[in-house]
Amino acid sequence: MGQFKVIVVGAGPVGLVLAIALQKSGIDFVVVEQRKQVPPPTAFGIFLWPHILRIFHQLGLYEDMQSIGQVMTKLENRSSTGEHLEISNSFELLEFAHGYPTMLFDRRTFAEVLMKNLKRSDQLVKTNKKVTNITTRKDGVTVDFADGTSERGSIVVGADGVWSTVRDFMRERAPPGLFSEGPNPFIAPYQGLFFRVPRPESLKPGQTVYVHQPNKQLMALVTATEAHMTTYERVPDVSERTYFSPNKVTDEDVKYWFDVPVNEQITFKDLWDDKVMGGKVNHDEGVIPWWHWDRLVLVGDSVHKVECSMSPFRGAGARCGIEGVISLVNKLNRTLNSNPDPSRQDLSRAFTAYQVEREPAARLWVHVSRLDIDLYTSKAGPASKAATFADGRTIPIVANSPVLDILPFPDEKEGVVPWRRHPKADGQSKDVKARL
Repeated sequence: MGQFKVIVVGAGPVGLVLAIALQKSGIDFVVVEQRKQVPPPTAFGIFLWPHILRIFHQLGLYEDMQSIGQVMTKLENRSSTGEHLEISNSFELLEFAHGYPTMLFDRRTFAEVLMKNLKRSDQLVKTNKKVTNITTRKDGVTVDFADGTSERGSIVVGADGVWSTVRDFMRERAPPGLFSEGPNPFIAPYQGLFFRVPRPESLKPGQTVYVHQPNKQLMALVTATEAHMTTYERVPDVSERTYFSPNKVTDEDVKYWFDVPVNEQITFKDLWDDKVMGGKVNHDEGVIPWWHWDRLVLVGDSVHKVECSMSPFRGAGARCGIEGVISLVNKLNRTLNSNPDPSRQDLSRAFTAYQVEREPAARLWVHVSRLDIDLYTSKAGPASKAATFADGRTIPIVANSPVLDILPFPDEKEGVVPWRRHPKADGQSKDVKARL
């Protein structure tokens, strides 16, 4: 069909990082987003660990990210009666181990930085594009939209979130039993809400506060201007397809938190009364067993959901997705270097290699994240020491995080734990240079 082209469905953080990685690799693409704008208003931040900042450093985004992000420092554990339980310096230890900080971002400014660094973003990111049909052929794909337009390409990447339209089309076309028959392949063992408030003077930038009740947890992540709040409540596993509900939270939903101190100066209700935006959410989790079909492949929340762990020791949803798209682009680069017009079989091998590389880490993040929140919401009180032990399991995963094989990276930072993966010694191959 001519030049290889990727159609990325979804312009969230994962889809935009994928677009930048494709552009750095000289692979043609277009990003389509069903919302009317990128980024949309959001109710919560995005929390990223050192290995993702390393990826951003390689992609040329690190300086911009430093200018908009909040470096996290201390984590404080408190009981619902106001008792001070523990202060942890885990964030500083992560930077000591890996060389990069742990940072919190506002999703709007985060997306604006990604769009700024994506060349010709006004042409390559198309909004108000609701997918109505995907047709695969021997030599490519066509994606149709509700506005009557269509896009032709070589593959479709579903970066369209937990309720992925691309995944739904895959399920309809694949043999019975390959994908979950229900509309939701994930479960939600916890429910809660997100909201943002202007930063109170008594909460300091870079601070994290956990407040614990049996079967419940409150978390505050603090930047220079805002506090990002979220709650967890343990519930019987929920599998219904539910959507984030902005500004539909009532006092009745959170009254059991009202009198709980967040620190010596403020209670939950003080923050709740000042909220700017918020909403209800199910904290879904899970990993689907099959990540691709024909010329369609899934990334991010469409394939693995670890949102049960918006705990800062996790924030693993976007993190897993960003690692995944770097892995996928590496596999596409290798495939295109061998055959600029790959067959279905070539693409299937590339997609399978991507899943084989990323699925074990995704499943481990889901497991450790669930363990973390279970320990912090224990009826016997927060088992923070055990949760810290669980955190140690993540260090080898972080050290083994992928970077783009084809992009030289001479000035990367390193801590006491060496990075295990680096760009290939010869950097950009002649095939990649020819595509650029």
